[in-house]
Amino acid sequence: MQQDKWILVTGSSTGIGRAAVEALSTGGFKVYASARNPGDLESLSRLKNVVPVQLDVTDETQIASAVAFVRKQNTGLFGLLNNAGIVAAGPLMDLNINDLRTQFEVNLFGLHAVTRGFFPFLLASRGRIVMMSSDSGFFATPFVGAYCASKFALEGYSDSLRRELNGFGVDVVLIQPGRVKTPIWDKGAPFLNRFPGSMFEKTAVALGKHAIQRGKTRGLEASVLGKVIEHAFFVKKPKIRYLVSRNNFRYTLIKLLSDRRVDRMVQAEITALTK
Repeated sequence: MQQDKWILVTGSSTGIGRAAVEALSTGGFKVYASARNPGDLESLSRLKNVVPVQLDVTDETQIASAVAFVRKQNTGLFGLLNNAGIVAAGPLMDLNINDLRTQFEVNLFGLHAVTRGFFPFLLASRGRIVMMSSDSGFFATPFVGAYCASKFALEGYSDSLRRELNGFGVDVVLIQPGRVKTPIWDKGAPFLNRFPGSMFEKTAVALGKHAIQRGKTRGLEASVLGKVIEHAFFVKKPKIRYLVSRNNFRYTLIKLLSDRRVDRMVQAEITALTK
């Protein structure tokens, strides 16, 4: 029964991670909710069926400590939600190599370190690994290239891992949300004027402002993602991918059309925003 099943969630402080913790803990699971900030851990500790765990996914020492903590609790682990992630926005030709390294340290390398660290628990329980991907994992948009690259990499990583684990009883599931109303949009403004004088400045700023406005006003509520995540852990045979957006048909069309056709669609949107 799910009340005997524990799930570790990374990036539990706000947004999708917090919504996932709340949905899982009220849905009958018990949750190890990880975060970096002590204040966020204090807030998480007040939730029923939730045990806070300090964890920075880029810190190998903290990962080892978290693994040791879970082992000491003797609860086992049924699931892992790899949710922690960041966005490095800006024109690719203006980003330096450290920007890309930071993006991948969290969104891919940290995810791998956490997954590898907790894998023995998941193998023992024949449990489940759920990856928080994005529509940016299959539809690359301009001026968030580093983020898109990290999510494309996550998709490939997850497909390979799933196929490697075939026959071992451990499922690997991808969640692909479109825009979601989370505090991440409030953090976007500083990126808009990060590269003054860039040849891409006008277009990047226009698209950035549009994305922030749409995210705040048209994004899905994080609770919607929380319920999808709960389902992905609860259902006996989960889907490999869950696309969660206001317009799944648009994404289906994008996957069917030629790259050139999609390029023209994107360029038409850019032209309309920069007139």
